[in-house]
Amino acid sequence: MTDPVVRLPNGYVLHFHEVIDSTNEEAKRLGDKGAPGGALIWARRQLAGRGRRGREWKSPVGNLFLSLLLRPDGPLQETARLTFLAALAMAEAIDMVTARQVVAQCKWPNDLMVDGRKLCGILLESASVSGRDTDYLVIGTGVNIAFHPDDSERPSISLASLGAMIRTEDLISAYASRMDDLLDQWHIHGFDAVRESWLARAYGFGDPIVARLSERTLAGTFVGLDHGGSLILKDQEGIEHIIGAGEVFFKS
Repeated sequence: MTDPVVRLPNGYVLHFHEVIDSTNEEAKRLGDKGAPGGALIWARRQLAGRGRRGREWKSPVGNLFLSLLLRPDGPLQETARLTFLAALAMAEAIDMVTARQVVAQCKWPNDLMVDGRKLCGILLESASVSGRDTDYLVIGTGVNIAFHPDDSERPSISLASLGAMIRTEDLISAYASRMDDLLDQWHIHGFDAVRESWLARAYGFGDPIVARLSERTLAGTFVGLDHGGSLILKDQEGIEHIIGAGEVFFKS
C-alpha cells in the first residue's frame, strides 16, 4: 500500500505508519536522533496511545493520531504554552475541513469540545539534552474522526457522529497549515496573539467551574487566562485565583 498524500507547508515532513506504539514516542525517538522540527508522525493505529496523566488513549482505526516535533527557542515555561497554539490550530483546521459544520471550543488546558463532549485531546511532552532548557517539544493530538469512546465519566463525541464525513489527510493538511501560520504569529507577537484567539473559543468562559488542585479544591467562575496561560478563577468573594495546573471541571 502506498503512503497517503498530505499537503504540507515548507519545512514539514510526514512520517507515516500503519501501526506504531505511540506517535509521541516515535516523535521523541526522532528528536533524540536529531531530527529537525517540523516532523509530523501519523499512524492509522496505536498500540500504546496515552493521554494526560498516563491515561490510556483508545486508538481505533479511523481516528487521527498525530504528533508534531518542534525545536523552539526559549525556556520550557514559555514554550509549554504552545499547547494552546496547537489546540487553536486544530480547532481552526476542523472549521476548514467541515466548512464550519463543526465548530470546536478550546477547553483549558488542552482539549477541544463540541456540545459539552470531548472531540480532541492534546498531550505535550518535552526533552532537555545538550545542556539546553528545552531541546525539543512533541505535541501529540488525537481527534475522534470516525469513533468516540463510550465513557459516561468523560463524555466524548466524533466528527462522524456530528454528520461531518472528512478525509484524515485533509485534516492533517489543514492542521499543519494553521500551525505554520500561528507559529509565525507567535514568533512575531508572542503568546498574547494566540491567547486572545484561544479565549474567543474558550469552553465554559464565564461559567461556574471546580478546580481540583493537589492541596485543595476551589469553586468559582472561569474569567480568563493570564499572560502565562494559567486559568483565572474568581470565587464567590471576588478573589481571583491563578490555576497553573490541576483538574478543572466545567458545569456548563
